[in-house]
Amino acid sequence: MRRVALALCLLVGVRPAAAQEYEIGAGDVLHVIVLDQPGLTGDFAVDPQGMITFPFLGRVKASSMSAAELERKLTTLLADGYLKRPQLSVSVKEFGSLRVFVTGEFQRPGAYSLKADRSLLTLLGSVGDVAPSAGHEILVIRPPKPSAADPAPQSPDEPLEPATPPAAAEAPSAKPGPLLPGQVPGSEVLRVSLRDLRSGDPEKDIRLEARDTVYLPKASQVYIMGHVSRPGSYRFEEGLTVFQALLMAGGVSDRGSSKRVKILRIVDGRTKELPARMTDPVLPEDTLKVPERFF
Repeated sequence: MRRVALALCLLVGVRPAAAQEYEIGAGDVLHVIVLDQPGLTGDFAVDPQGMITFPFLGRVKASSMSAAELERKLTTLLADGYLKRPQLSVSVKEFGSLRVFVTGEFQRPGAYSLKADRSLLTLLGSVGDVAPSAGHEILVIRPPKPSAADPAPQSPDEPLEPATPPAAAEAPSAKPGPLLPGQVPGSEVLRVSLRDLRSGDPEKDIRLEARDTVYLPKASQVYIMGHVSRPGSYRFEEGLTVFQALLMAGGVSDRGSSKRVKILRIVDGRTKELPARMTDPVLPEDTLKVPERFF
């Protein structure tokens, strides 16, 4: 008996507190393990009526219950004439009732169910490859927590509609910029480097929440003007330096001065001209200006 109990513990592990509190909903996929009963072990989808279809038992209501509560319910039902002292576990494998909206430069944008770990990196594995035009960072736009006075939320299959920005009289100090997909006043915006995320560093990952919008903008540009071989706009790459940017433009021409390169950068809505060394980092939407050298 102890060996059976130990095996169950090893299979199930310790259920996190968040999973204990989570209420199962329509669209979720549940993973049920019944020890020594492979025919009763498997994945079970919660239908729109909040029911699962379980062997022997037929349709069983699962919605509005925690995994632990459903575990006890199934144990009681199976013990009533089907199995002697059944031992089982229930976990949420896929949060179909909790969805995030993926948009931007992904090959397959749309609404996605959260996986059990709610990891952004896991979500990207479901979404697939990014588009060639993808930028260097991912934005997670998290709407403010609803209050009791708030209207009913939109369908989880749709991104939040941006609310009308406050009137200028209410915020005279700054002109509101364009809202991001899914952004409303009060939203939190989390940013993570796509390169860091793909490195597998768990500290760079983000734990997603229901109704988050995961947005991958198009690649930013850097602009190179003046005395270079190929002036124009170039795709921004993370970690880009002034020297590397000039190489993308074919290098400084014979008439150009590599010692007097300037960076034109927008700071607080204004363009500032900054002196540039070859090792200085280039930021998205910077303009490099290479002047003519003195003879």
